[in-house]
Amino acid sequence: MDQAAEIELVRSLVAKHFATYDVKVSLDAVVVHITPDVSRLERDFDDLRKEMAAKGYIPILEYKGGEYSVAAVRKPPARKGRNWINLALLVVTLLTTIISGAYLWAGYSSSTDLFTFDNILFGTVFFAIPLMAILGVHELSHYLMSKRHGLEASLPYFIPSVPPLGTFGAFISIREPMPSKKALVDIGIAGPIGGLLVTIPVAIIGLWLNAQGVPNNSTPPGGSIVINFPFFFNLLALLVPQPEGIMSMHPLAFAAWVGFFVTAINLLPAGQLDGGHVARGLLGDRSKYLSLITVGALFALGVLFYTGWLLFAALIVFLGMKHPAPLNDVSRLDVKRLTVGVVALVILVGSFVAVPMEEIPMEQTFEMHVVGLNSTSVSGGQHAFFNMTLKNTGSVNISVRMDVNDVPSTFSATLYPTNSSSVNATDSLSVKIPYRGTANVTLEVQVHSLALAGKYVLSVTAATPGQRTTQRFTVQVI
Repeated sequence: MDQAAEIELVRSLVAKHFATYDVKVSLDAVVVHITPDVSRLERDFDDLRKEMAAKGYIPILEYKGGEYSVAAVRKPPARKGRNWINLALLVVTLLTTIISGAYLWAGYSSSTDLFTFDNILFGTVFFAIPLMAILGVHELSHYLMSKRHGLEASLPYFIPSVPPLGTFGAFISIREPMPSKKALVDIGIAGPIGGLLVTIPVAIIGLWLNAQGVPNNSTPPGGSIVINFPFFFNLLALLVPQPEGIMSMHPLAFAAWVGFFVTAINLLPAGQLDGGHVARGLLGDRSKYLSLITVGALFALGVLFYTGWLLFAALIVFLGMKHPAPLNDVSRLDVKRLTVGVVALVILVGSFVAVPMEEIPMEQTFEMHVVGLNSTSVSGGQHAFFNMTLKNTGSVNISVRMDVNDVPSTFSATLYPTNSSSVNATDSLSVKIPYRGTANVTLEVQVHSLALAGKYVLSVTAATPGQRTTQRFTVQVI
């Protein structure tokens, strides 16, 4: 087709939907100036977009200097879909989530072997399947909403990962420019809402199963990973109260936690995330400032609280912080879409947690108390006894080293566990105390018969790698 015929084709297509009064040609576009019926502008442009797409063109609606125009550019050649890639990633992600499920179930059931039949079966049922369902419905919602707006979209691409998550989520590729602000908001919010509708019942069932677990108050938590729950998760926990002391989370409840986490990540109002789509639809080009604020907030959270946010901030920057404009960036949104924007904000706040995971520190702390008095009076040649209680207040099993110090030259002093024989008494004793446990130790002081009358002070030092405590004792020789 020669240039004149192409210009006439574009003009005639535009003229079927709008009154035209001028045509201009640039190196890459044919620009047709129009006089639209503003009340029908969005509908007429969408009809034009669909008709032009069939002819191999993409129209862009603009409003500058008080004039409306439609710039038509050639549609790039369609890329052939490679569904085998989607299928391969789906299979690999299923395998990695099954492995993660087996890993989680092994930890939950205190199994020493990972790849047992029970671990694989229950890990698949209670983690892999529900998590893949959450992610699948999330992406399917995007896909169906894209089709509803007449856009060509790919099937989901699942991203495998290592345990305990098993996946970094999934995404679809929309192979055409977004047609309007309305489409941006609709497509952006569809995934989080779809995923959330699956996550909520998974969370309720998971919390119920979690509540059936056996509390274990004697398991040291030091060095283990604890997850913090978003508002929505805590709200659902009010419906299914959780007993205290459960150290391992049921894998189904954890799958729901991952669902909320993925929802929050996707709704961050930055770049081309779901939240970025919604923000671009609501705020227009001003959304780039919100994108900057979001990345800055993630960076601050990463430095101050949770380093994982630094990865997400870098990923947003890498993928692009500025969202491309839709083809129709002129028409205003209706009240329904503005309400959707509020809903997106509520979902983000309810699903987000500043510190998703943290490690419980290996605290080796204790309390030392004297049972009774720390002073006594004895005659030369007699023995004085003092009893002490050590309580483990840390997060791990501990070993406390106790040493007797400042012993007068006419004294001897030894330590041994209370209610045990003093045969193996020593001036340097190692006491093992389990998590939340206690130990009782006796200090025996022998006063030489030639000791002069007077007040004598000696001390006992108790120490772990995390703490050092000294207790003084007074012996009055009479």
